[in-house]
Amino acid sequence: MMTSHGWKSMEIPCSAGMLQVASIWGLVALRLSDEEILPFNYSSYATELENGAVDINKRVLGMPVSLSPLHRSIKQFNRAVLKVDSELQALQTWKFWSPWRNNPLRVRDLNDRLMMTERAFTEWEGLSGRPWYKHMIYGPSLYNDYGAEVYPGADDAIQTAKKTNTSESWQSVQHEIHRIARVISQAALVLSGGLT
Repeated sequence: MMTSHGWKSMEIPCSAGMLQVASIWGLVALRLSDEEILPFNYSSYATELENGAVDINKRVLGMPVSLSPLHRSIKQFNRAVLKVDSELQALQTWKFWSPWRNNPLRVRDLNDRLMMTERAFTEWEGLSGRPWYKHMIYGPSLYNDYGAEVYPGADDAIQTAKKTNTSESWQSVQHEIHRIARVISQAALVLSGGLT
């Protein structure tokens, strides 16, 4: 079909699933636009970080890999989450009068920290061997087409190390642990206000 501009218009077939996804994203956008404080829940994120560390610990038991940097960074993140949760609790306690509402810069600061924390979990270099995946905490598994992994870079390195069982491959696992710990510490600093 020709338009007045001489271009052919294309009709894109729309399935029920596409409509549902568009509806969900529309509702998310409405919710985010109406909230004074962004509705991020980093307490559940901290739990996922801990569960992922427990899983890695089981998989590298008896191998020359130290998870202490990962555990330290998760503790640091938990402290930042507690700080933000107390700030949010203070805001919700004083519904009618709040020093937060009288100071929009504090609200903006909190929203900036909440938003930037998620970005702090990414690295420009991306996952080893898959640089297009930037998120260091959640991503698709290299060895499972249908699954996502917590700490996908570490999962990839562990799978490789178990196949080859060389000292270099286990050093690669340790390197991935350090990369993950670094982004978690970075996210903790952002969330607590240390990097804004």
